[in-house]
Amino acid sequence: MLPCSPPSRKSSMSVHSGRRAVDASLTASLVFVSIGSGMFLPLSLVFFVELTDIRLSMLGVLVGIAGFTSVPVPAVAGRLADRYGARRLVLVAQGIQAFAYLGYAFARDPLSVFAVTAIMSIGGRLFWSTIFAALADHAQDGPRQQHWFALANIARTAGIAAGGIITGIALTIPGTRVYIVLALLSAGCLAASVLLMLPVAPSRARARVPGESHAQGTVLRDGRFLGLLSTNVVFAISTLLLGLTVPVIIKMALGGPGWVSSVVLVGNALLISGFGIVGARQAGRREPFAVLRTAAVAWAAGCTLLAFAASSALPFAVAPLAAAVLAFSLAEILHAPTSVAIVSNMAPEAKRGDYLAMWQYSFMAAEIGGPILFGTLFTLQHSAPFLVVLALNLVTIPALRILGRGRDHVALAWTGSRDDD
Repeated sequence: MLPCSPPSRKSSMSVHSGRRAVDASLTASLVFVSIGSGMFLPLSLVFFVELTDIRLSMLGVLVGIAGFTSVPVPAVAGRLADRYGARRLVLVAQGIQAFAYLGYAFARDPLSVFAVTAIMSIGGRLFWSTIFAALADHAQDGPRQQHWFALANIARTAGIAAGGIITGIALTIPGTRVYIVLALLSAGCLAASVLLMLPVAPSRARARVPGESHAQGTVLRDGRFLGLLSTNVVFAISTLLLGLTVPVIIKMALGGPGWVSSVVLVGNALLISGFGIVGARQAGRREPFAVLRTAAVAWAAGCTLLAFAASSALPFAVAPLAAAVLAFSLAEILHAPTSVAIVSNMAPEAKRGDYLAMWQYSFMAAEIGGPILFGTLFTLQHSAPFLVVLALNLVTIPALRILGRGRDHVALAWTGSRDDD
């Protein structure tokens, strides 16, 4: 028998090039989703104020109630992702959002406004409940997982910033037609993201565990995961805090011009986009719960700086604001890929989609509780909300140490230092 010849160098290069092409297509898909969302995010209420006769108070109620329609989505999406593959659900989510953006161009009465807003909320929640499982399947087990989780966070941050800039420029054009154009452009971005996702190999359906009949049976009985989920509510609030509070600090506490807020938030986006991959690679060489504790310390430092800035005059607040941006950016760069990687690796293989989908409830809680916490405390004392979030971050440090003691149950796929480029 003749010995089998090894694969040719040309064949290996072809496989490598094909993999890079698919990686590039997936990255572009993530960017287009974020640009589409970023273009329309600032218009979620203003759009209907300008194009309909519905009162602002009524619009607020319609949009708020529509948001609650997506509450059950993560619980259902995780089970479906494990059974049918996460990539299919990502494609469905992108298509739903494209359809909703198209619907925005035609919604004029309360019922249609509620319908398209609810559809958008469901599509967005479905996307973020399944995209990390799809990325884990694409990366397969290993250091590439953390690389892709970081890339998703970078694409989201950069895309939303770019979309916001496009919208800001577009709104300098007089008239209401520009709103319709932006809605159609957002729909086009989501449609493009669907096409760019198609070359990605379908996610593998996960083997069902014999005897397991409840949708979240494993998740809701996993005390360690529930502890981590609770801890992540604090981190999710911290992630939202900069964007939620800086414009209010600048305008109400410091009496400064609006462009200062833009500089601060764009600076945060640039830092995350520019250093996200490098930060994830460095974090991947450390024990993951230690990385999260470092992120908690960075957020605590950032909250201290914001508390000082909110209680001082504008000239003296510039340096603390700049330092706070650095602290918050560092915390997010460390937290975003590491936390998702911990969840992905602590989950049983057959329930990974379920775990990653349920993880979204920590962000949902933050989106609801964060504005309430800030609005209530800021009216009492400008520094109060930051001091509370500072204290909450300090509490997470010993909590993470306790949760980290069971890390032998987690396959730490990021312990290697392999280059993922």
